[in-house]
Amino acid sequence: MSVSVLLLLAALSSCTGTAASANNVPKIVASAGETVLLPCSTTASDDVPAVEWSREGLPPDIAFLYRDGCETFEMKNPVFQYRTNLIRDELHHGNLSMVMSNVQRNDSGTYRCAIVRNPKTVIARVELFVGAVSEPTLSVVPDVGGGLTLQCEAKCWFPEPTIRFLDAQGNEISAEDPKRDKESLGCFTVKRRVTLQTATNSFHYSINTQT
Repeated sequence: MSVSVLLLLAALSSCTGTAASANNVPKIVASAGETVLLPCSTTASDDVPAVEWSREGLPPDIAFLYRDGCETFEMKNPVFQYRTNLIRDELHHGNLSMVMSNVQRNDSGTYRCAIVRNPKTVIARVELFVGAVSEPTLSVVPDVGGGLTLQCEAKCWFPEPTIRFLDAQGNEISAEDPKRDKESLGCFTVKRRVTLQTATNSFHYSINTQT
């Protein structure tokens, strides 16, 4: 049996996007490894305020702290070391947005932008959602009932992926129920098998995620 495989990979997103979440907090959607911009702005002023970016629920919670004209490192959580910054040329225009590079799954969460005065004033909240994908694998597995049994595995994806098998005309082929495992990193590994009882020139499998 000759089998050619076409991978139709629909990843989390082809680029960073912004959406509105249920609680009206802007939601930034990105893939692992990307650079993202978390928006925050205030009234333009020549008096650049002290700016604090923090992530809720992370001890210590400081992602970036700017005061007296430069970054303050003492309170910064080490996970953000060398990865966060402000757009310094835009501060006088009221742009307090934070740039974060090489985002990872563990960076997902709600971030707060605050002006540090007495009292500290939170002026923006942004929810960051970081997805993860890996190269899927297709393998032949032993089958005692005849035919050709193939297994598709998507390792460490987030959100949890859906695997489907399609024939050459795009019709879905009946397959076993998927097996799911949640990894310690918070991602999902999903395996699904299909047995082809009749010869075919080609088939497809697709993997999709949805936020």
